[in-house]
Amino acid sequence: MDLNKITAEDLMVKDLITIGLEDKIALADLMMTRNNIGGLPVVEKSKLMGIITQRDVMFARNYEVGGLRVGELMSRDLVTVAPEASLNEILSLMLERKIERIPVVKNGALLGLIVHARVLKAVRDSL
Repeated sequence: MDLNKITAEDLMVKDLITIGLEDKIALADLMMTRNNIGGLPVVEKSKLMGIITQRDVMFARNYEVGGLRVGELMSRDLVTVAPEASLNEILSLMLERKIERIPVVKNGALLGLIVHARVLKAVRDSL
């Protein structure tokens, strides 16, 4: 596949596991561990509200705040892309912002999630 033609829609994970604002941090931890994933999009009524990551959960463990709700600990200021965003744009955002996952959003609705492993695989497969 031509690297210049790869878009966010080609790279994104579509069958996402999500969590809600009111769910407990302990549930987020369990879901990430059981599914071997590093982060969960936080969604309310199909709208992306934030992301909770394993790092957030590790922070919660250190301070014994596992009873907190996801909405109290999640990252809210997210970098997102449209489905038509290019691979170059995605790579630039990941490198400049030092992020491992980027939600793909259209009109506020979460369509998918780009994770660094998918980007690396696309680059490897095109070599």
